[in-house]
Amino acid sequence: MSILLAQFDAVFNILIVVTVISLITRRFNFPQTIALIIAGIYSTVFTRFSLPYLESEIFVSILLPPILFQETLHRDVHELIEDADMVLSYAVLGTLSMVISISTFSFFVLGFGVIESLLLGIIIAPTDPVSVIGTFNSMGVVKRFQMLVTGESLFNDGVAIVIYSILMSVATLGAITVLDIARLSVISVLGGLLLGILSGYVAHLLFCWTDDKYVEVLISFLIAFGGFRLAEELGASGVLATVVSGLIINYRCKNYGGLGRQSIDMLDTLWEFVGFIAQSMAFIFIGMNTDTAVLYRYIAPVFVIVVFTLLARYIMVLVVGEILMITRDKFIPNNWTIGLTWSGLRGGVSVVLALGAASLNLHHSEEILALTFGVVLTSNIVQGLSMSRIINLLNLSEAKIEAEAGQPDGGPSEDGV
Repeated sequence: MSILLAQFDAVFNILIVVTVISLITRRFNFPQTIALIIAGIYSTVFTRFSLPYLESEIFVSILLPPILFQETLHRDVHELIEDADMVLSYAVLGTLSMVISISTFSFFVLGFGVIESLLLGIIIAPTDPVSVIGTFNSMGVVKRFQMLVTGESLFNDGVAIVIYSILMSVATLGAITVLDIARLSVISVLGGLLLGILSGYVAHLLFCWTDDKYVEVLISFLIAFGGFRLAEELGASGVLATVVSGLIINYRCKNYGGLGRQSIDMLDTLWEFVGFIAQSMAFIFIGMNTDTAVLYRYIAPVFVIVVFTLLARYIMVLVVGEILMITRDKFIPNNWTIGLTWSGLRGGVSVVLALGAASLNLHHSEEILALTFGVVLTSNIVQGLSMSRIINLLNLSEAKIEAEAGQPDGGPSEDGV
């Protein structure tokens, strides 16, 4: 069989897996993402049923852009702007806090070196709530709470990858000055923001010039994938470029026109499908790269880091909430604090970063991989499976809040934030 046919079969097989799992999980009301991870793990056993293997660089360049872009197109930009202080506080302060906490724990408790500790911290810090978004939607979770969870995830990927890139440069080059770090940070952050703004405005301008819905779809693909690749080639953050361009397109098209109703519906449907395929492949990728033997070998430290990560996230959510209360007069109810903690799952970005760090052949590379896979799998299985129960216990459903409205012991309303 030719290489081309083998690649086609592998891609076709993954479509079969996604289709079958989607049908089964919906029928039995089982979380699809967990089933996809399990399928990825077993795909390494049944070698005759091959699935496409993705290098970590391909994952970032091919799967991450559509996941991010699709999320930005479905965000309510007005709500995001209104609560930008909350979202950015959790995405920036929260991520940095988690990096410091996990790194300190890794250094003093697990005995990692400084670079290894920092790498593990930034690998585990970013959240990925894809596994629970479906549960949020089906149970009618308060929209503002959903926005805060997804908004944090949307931006903390960019923060994490920027810091990760700097750490990888330090680990690779060895000697790097504070000035070098500052230069890399400025180029990555400002470069990503500027490219995102530019590509977003250019896309909207092109939308205004044409009413051909197929050309409009092509433009959206060029912006999502091309903008990401261009930013990465220039040393800027592709994540920030993609997120910013998507938000600008979303905002300007809704407020200043440029797309007809038919084009909007077509783009929404198409990107929802592309995002679905990319997310499905991302979770299969997690399973394919999970070495269960290595995971079992480090089961004790995995358990310890899982418990510590949950505790550290709870404290972070609590502290950032207090800062928002003092500085912005925005109150985070207790049930939201617990909900934000429990919905802080880890996903494909953490796995990709861990695989990249493993290429450095550090002293604790194998342990870093095991700890990352352990946190990712545990968060998706334990937190993912229990999310619906947590939503009910914490009164995070809009329907339940409305039903309990007027009762003395009812949970805090959405307007309480």
